[in-house]
Amino acid sequence: MARMGGLVSPALLARALAAEAQVTARIGRLFEEHDVLLTPATAAPPPPIGRLQGRGALATLNAAAGWVPYNGVWNLTGQPAASVPAGFGADGLPRGVQLVGRANGEATLLSLAAQIEAERPWAERRPPGFA
Repeated sequence: MARMGGLVSPALLARALAAEAQVTARIGRLFEEHDVLLTPATAAPPPPIGRLQGRGALATLNAAAGWVPYNGVWNLTGQPAASVPAGFGADGLPRGVQLVGRANGEATLLSLAAQIEAERPWAERRPPGFA
């Protein structure tokens, strides 16, 4: 991964860093009218254990990115976000939601996460085969 990062030219890096503030401001406007955004935590059910076994870092990263496409933008913009268990699918596997808040809105997210857990307790449940 470090070698791949070394292939990024200084000009490309400067351009990407310059665009970061614009992206952050544009997305931040969502929170002028909304306290919290709710997104899926993942785009698909979890893969079977071992599915990525033996694959290299780049192949693994690319595969994982397809399961979590809703998460990276918040790392870029600095909004607080939390993945929260939100029940189980028909296959018995856990499902989650992602809560995203305003800058410095961690207290709101923690409060909402606690409310979700109170309504959909999960700590004692285990998917089939994981008891």
